[in-house]
Amino acid sequence: MWIVFISDRLPGARHLQEDRRGDIYRGPRKWVHMKLIAGMLVLVIALVTTSACLSTTTVQNSSEGPLHVHYQYYQDSWSPELGCYDHLTGYVYSTGNVSSENVRLNFNLVNIETGTIRDSKPIFIDSLAPGDTVSYEAMLDGECTQDYRVDFAFEH
Repeated sequence: MWIVFISDRLPGARHLQEDRRGDIYRGPRKWVHMKLIAGMLVLVIALVTTSACLSTTTVQNSSEGPLHVHYQYYQDSWSPELGCYDHLTGYVYSTGNVSSENVRLNFNLVNIETGTIRDSKPIFIDSLAPGDTVSYEAMLDGECTQDYRVDFAFEH
């Protein structure tokens, strides 16, 4: 880059410089403005990415015969890799006297406004002996701008 000092052309303008395109700029002040713009851009990105998802937790219990299910889900979690999702954790236990075979838990993420199913996750549990407890975890894919509920059903 060709830089020519033009202090001889403009009286009192020793701090002004001219680049090879003929544009006049004020040396170090240009970098201050660029740093300010970059800082504001980082702040805007941080606010936009965190503003849409405020997490709430819902706890549910369900039972069918000797099988009992406890689950909780965290609505509107967010990550750069997954976007917005609902995180589901819980456990199922048996209070019966015989084993339960081929237990399947079905979780549906349902849009509250439209009633449509956005995502569905089946969780297979091979068998539950009397008194056994099995923990599980799943993620249901949602959209940051929608409200959802989780519907649950047993199959065995």
